Amino acid sequence: MPATTWAKQVSQIVVKRWQPEPLSEPVVDQDLPQLSAIERSAEVVCFTWRRFEYWISPRGILREWFKFNLRLALGLAVPALLVAPLVTLALQQFNVWIDLITRTTSNMVLVPLSALLVIGLICGLISIGKSILTMRLRQQHQRRDPYNY
Repeated sequence: MPATTWAKQVSQIVVKRWQPEPLSEPVVDQDLPQLSAIERSAEVVCFTWRRFEYWISPRGILREWFKFNLRLALGLAVPALLVAPLVTLALQQFNVWIDLITRTTSNMVLVPLSALLVIGLICGLISIGKSILTMRLRQQHQRRDPYNY
């Protein structure tokens, strides 16, 4: 059986779902004079809307187009509203993990470097202290014996 493309599958779905029904010509309600003012207003608006729809598309194509697009919008919106928050939560958690890994790696690199720096500073201070002490001892020794060079 040959594989069908997604375009053919979509067109088959549209053809299967697309079933416009012809509209009947709108008529005014016979009980219109006996209705209350609000009911008459609602009936007039409803009749006007049905007459406008019949004038635009007497074969029902416009109504079917609205129904099809409403089904399509719901078919796309419901999964998007259910899946999008989960994807957002997963991406946010992934961002937290990346931040934690970055800080941990940074600390793993910076702690030994900081320790080496401290050890280097201590060794440098000891070396400077020894040299200062050696210079002072020489100066004191030279003051005692002015003729010994």
